[in-house]
Amino acid sequence: MMYVRASLLAILLVVSVGVSGQSLAELEKQKNALNERINNATSLLSQYSKERTLNSKNVSVLNRQISDRERLIQVYNEEIRLLESDIADLNHEITGNERKLSDLKAQYSKLITEAFKNKKRYNELSFFFGAESFNEAYRRYVMLKEYNKFRHHQGVLIQQKTEELNQANRLLQVKLQTQNNALNSLRAQHNRLVDDKQKISRNIQSLQQKESTLRKRLRQEKKALKKLEDTIVRLIAEMRNESTEPSDFHLSKGQLAWPVRNGVVISQFGEHQHPVLKYVKVKNNGVDIQSSSDREARVVFSGTVSRVVPIPGYNKAVLVRHGRFLTVYANIDNVSVKPGENVTKNSVIGTIYNGGGENSGVLHFEIWEESVKLNPELWLVK
Repeated sequence: MMYVRASLLAILLVVSVGVSGQSLAELEKQKNALNERINNATSLLSQYSKERTLNSKNVSVLNRQISDRERLIQVYNEEIRLLESDIADLNHEITGNERKLSDLKAQYSKLITEAFKNKKRYNELSFFFGAESFNEAYRRYVMLKEYNKFRHHQGVLIQQKTEELNQANRLLQVKLQTQNNALNSLRAQHNRLVDDKQKISRNIQSLQQKESTLRKRLRQEKKALKKLEDTIVRLIAEMRNESTEPSDFHLSKGQLAWPVRNGVVISQFGEHQHPVLKYVKVKNNGVDIQSSSDREARVVFSGTVSRVVPIPGYNKAVLVRHGRFLTVYANIDNVSVKPGENVTKNSVIGTIYNGGGENSGVLHFEIWEESVKLNPELWLVK
């Protein structure tokens, strides 16, 4: 039977598998989430292309898309590994069933042959009348009845084993087809990954020619982020004396709604390499999310609007209190809430700035626990 060997996969397994112990259903869920993020990134890149826009956002979106494709390849690799294991088990089961079915058929054939020979020698009546006593005749009757019952049971077993074998073969064909589809998808993702890396190389080369402009922009961003951080720290100090409602926010790690309907994280939490400038590190107290559809900013969890403050370089920032936690939504243009207002999960708090430039359509989002900055990507639902 057809069996795709691991050696045929070696060319494609370009990224080591980092997932383990997961079911095919869990892997399918991951694939769907990754494909959605990749599609969002593709939509943004198409939009940038139409606008003839080339800036560090292109590189950031491409970087994120490359990261998601690499992760998707890992998931496909794990899926193929699980399928190979399933196929091996099925092949083993089929071989065992074929052997058992062959033995059953041989036994049944022997029974039929013996029955035919005995029928030629005497019929059932002569078999009974040939007994020397009633007890012997009865024993012969019981023996013949058990013999016929055993023969019928062997026939039923053959039918059952045949059906088990057919079911296993049908399942094997489904697994092989699924594996073949995964292999084709893996090849396609690998080709797209290569294409993405070529694009990012071209974009970086073009942007590096504008290094002075990029460095100026970076200084402005650092200044704006420092202003935002100072404002948040000051407000947190002010809010310590304010009474707050208890919140279950702490139970929602990994389950928070996203602050935009569709978007791509273009700048991650913490310190990391600048997407274009060599030897330059950037620090982010939250995440920057490029919205890929509507521009509405939404609350990730129910709470109370604590402050609405202007931040140079980030338009306005809305701070929402959730017990001892605080969520920050910056680069809001038209704010639709006011301090003291209770808001619910997914309620709109304003629209993201969309007036042109690298900050256009980008929501800056932070999570604080008292005075401690948290990584939003660990809290948002995957």
